Amino acid sequence: MVLGLGAMIGLGPFLLLAPAAASAGIWLLAGLPLAAVTALCAMYSTSERSSIREHMGRWPGRVAGTGRFVALGCLAVVLARTFAEHVAPDQPDLAAFAVLAVAAAGNASGLLRWGSGLAWLIGGVVLLVLVLVIAACLAVAPPVAPIGAPAAQVGDPRSLMTAAAILFLGFVGFERVTAPADGEPQHGWRTTRRAIPVIAGVVTVLYALLGVALLHQLGPARLALSPAPLRDAVIAADGAVMVPFVEFGAGVGLASCLVLVLVAMRRMVVEAAIEREVATPLATIARAGTTWPIDLVVGGLVVLALPLLDLTGAVHLAACCVLVHYAFANAATRVELIDQQRTWPMRTACFGLGISVMLAMSLPPMTLLTTLVVLVVGSCLGALISHRWR
Repeated sequence: MVLGLGAMIGLGPFLLLAPAAASAGIWLLAGLPLAAVTALCAMYSTSERSSIREHMGRWPGRVAGTGRFVALGCLAVVLARTFAEHVAPDQPDLAAFAVLAVAAAGNASGLLRWGSGLAWLIGGVVLLVLVLVIAACLAVAPPVAPIGAPAAQVGDPRSLMTAAAILFLGFVGFERVTAPADGEPQHGWRTTRRAIPVIAGVVTVLYALLGVALLHQLGPARLALSPAPLRDAVIAADGAVMVPFVEFGAGVGLASCLVLVLVAMRRMVVEAAIEREVATPLATIARAGTTWPIDLVVGGLVVLALPLLDLTGAVHLAACCVLVHYAFANAATRVELIDQQRTWPMRTACFGLGISVMLAMSLPPMTLLTTLVVLVVGSCLGALISHRWR
């Protein structure tokens, strides 16, 4: 649970509530349970360790893999930009490039290792910051709007599914518990199944309390426009003295999540090389057990994407791509369980498939079109590189 929570609470609180409020206003709180249920289905499906490529075929595997890789790349861009906004708002571009370079170099050198002890430390720091922000925002009355100011907009309830799609990203990271890679802590099936609802429940309650606190202090309009909502909320609550502590917690949480995202991208490249899905000099290096060149290449790709993606567009694209990936993951679990007498896991996978598709379809049309183009191009590029079209 510590590993799972440490991978989740550094992402959502600092960068997802503002775009969710921009989509649905105060209705983001109604979208949170929907995001949690979608994440819960994905957690149970991935705990089955079903292979998309094995159960559904090579092309569905490529589409799902492309979606996850692009989603992770977009998340890395968003994390770097949000880190820069909190730590160095005067020079955000330089700070974003710097944190990406440090994270990639640290992964390549092997200096950055994520164990249980570090997860306790980072999770404790971030959790303490969030608790203090929630307490400060709820304990102080919000600023009084000036006479004649327009009434605050509460948002469109029809957009709560869009908010749910965005908030689903706040649960990404659970595969460190449900499907850990080689070298990471491995847990028994029963232990994992018991931990899943606890992790999902704790994260949901934390996000709900934080959402209520930020909406109480900032309102939906100011929250939607804020590049650093936690910092702005404590300032509005007359807690400017807390700003350095909030920025420190944000820096710790966002940087640690950035490291995990880059590690996950490297792992995907290595797995594709082992499965002969790529045939390049980089794949030869990966099959030989050397990973530091892959870390540098992955970091370089994210650096190239940094000036091309704006914050909102990157969040929407990441949400759509990751929902496509987990739709395939749920479908693969469903196919695997057809011949087994396990009714509820199969129904959970079916529901997860359906709700993932619905949430993805609720995102803006341009995001859907971009996702389609990215998935088609990425899948065809994978077939071209691997010389396997069937």
